[in-house]
Amino acid sequence: ALRAHAGPRPGERLLVRGAAGGVGSVAVQLGKALGARVTALAGPGRLDFVRELGADEAYSYTECGPADLGPFDVIMDTAGTEHRAWRRRLAPGGRMVAISFDLDRKAASLGHLLASTVHGRARVRFFSGDPRHCLLTELAGLVDGGALRPVVDSVRPLAEIAAAHRALEAGGVRGKHVIRVAADETA
Repeated sequence: ALRAHAGPRPGERLLVRGAAGGVGSVAVQLGKALGARVTALAGPGRLDFVRELGADEAYSYTECGPADLGPFDVIMDTAGTEHRAWRRRLAPGGRMVAISFDLDRKAASLGHLLASTVHGRARVRFFSGDPRHCLLTELAGLVDGGALRPVVDSVRPLAEIAAAHRALEAGGVRGKHVIRVAADETA
């Protein structure tokens, strides 16, 4: 989503909301690989972690809101809240990619999506999946070259998928939760 729909360029200011999570941790690293100056917004206990991933600056979402940061050339929003307020932190010509909605404010989030689509606002894009081979090949090259490393929070058997989901809902994720599916578990 970040590369294909917002295309941060060298020297541009990139904000990654939800920077410690599965998608955010990749976005921080990808932004750095593309030459952006990366600002990470994460939970208070995750700031050192996102700096280790390459963030130039890291702030706690409990202490910084939209009025405290910016402007940014690109915003990668994995958190899904306060879309309108964060959109206002875009610099002229800035782009925003959102991959989630505010589940507590479904109507407002859906309205924001529809307004962005109907009015053709290229500045804000909502995104869900893009399996293009060229993008996957590029990501694989970054992994092979060491510019991007997969971050795994936990590995659990399929029988513990509910516990993994509860952990995601509770927040505080560092990377991806992996569910191991063994041949004998699928029968």
